[in-house]
Amino acid sequence: MKPAATIPQALAAVAIVGAAAFWLLWPSAPPLQPLPSVTIAVPQLLNAAPMFVANAQGLFEKAGVNVVNQPFVIGRDALKSVLDGKADFAVVADAPVMFATLEGADVVILTGISTLPRAMSIVGRVDRGIQREEDLAGKSVAITPGTILPYFLDSVLQTKRIPIDAVKRVELDTAEIINAIQKGEVDAAVVGEPFAAKLRADMGDKLKTFYAEKLFSMRFALVGKAGYVDSHPQEVQRVLRGLLAAKASITADPVAARHMVGAALKVDDALMVKMFDPEDFDVALKQAQLLALEDQTRWAMAQGLVKPGPVPNYLKLMRFQHLEAVSPNAVQLVR
Repeated sequence: MKPAATIPQALAAVAIVGAAAFWLLWPSAPPLQPLPSVTIAVPQLLNAAPMFVANAQGLFEKAGVNVVNQPFVIGRDALKSVLDGKADFAVVADAPVMFATLEGADVVILTGISTLPRAMSIVGRVDRGIQREEDLAGKSVAITPGTILPYFLDSVLQTKRIPIDAVKRVELDTAEIINAIQKGEVDAAVVGEPFAAKLRADMGDKLKTFYAEKLFSMRFALVGKAGYVDSHPQEVQRVLRGLLAAKASITADPVAARHMVGAALKVDDALMVKMFDPEDFDVALKQAQLLALEDQTRWAMAQGLVKPGPVPNYLKLMRFQHLEAVSPNAVQLVR
């Protein structure tokens, strides 16, 4: 986290952010007309913080769109809701988008909303002899298939020169993972926030936590089906304006934003202080998103999780025109 700004700098930043938020939310739909409505599937994860802030402050309505939220535990299931036609947009990490694309889904990416270097961790039980990453060899590790968790685990294992097949993978959903690690049914688990923070609070020094912030950042994006996105440009741009205003609000008053996110996730503020960094949230399309999708595709092919073949041109998934229309500087892609 960067050092705190001086008081004059902070006041100037608030003024600039406030002006930016005003611009982003103007023009909005006429107040007497019913707002167009969209449904967004949202995982209950720290990565979705801009969504929680926008909801808490009514920023989508101010941008001229009514948002109906569909809560899910993880992004994989949020994306499935879109693919099943039950939601218009989803907030989701790279890996489920990659898997869906390789399976022929017409999903497109509208904007990134967060890049968290410590949103994912491996937690290991100390009573199973886990004190460092190398101790994972020969142990059982719980993961959720079809998510970013297996990729994160393999990245850590490779960095520590642990053979990928040296751990026993136990495939479980998030709620099952929490229960399994607490009961000792597995030795370790890959867990995202805020679930990992709650586990650490419950189990204390019975757990060791391993991050990989210099190796891995967990990116979440707003996505939708191409057909819907291309036929609803007004709704898309209004949702983006709401998210941009949420980003401005997070920057202007990170403490208030942290409280809103904590309330949405039902996480105590003492834990939120350790997890929440306002610099982790940015509504933008960046080249790093493309590189991450390509790298995860090569990993999935190497692991036999998908059919081998050429890596897709993920730039074609980026519907950058909508974000460019409301915030040109937010599009940072090499085209």
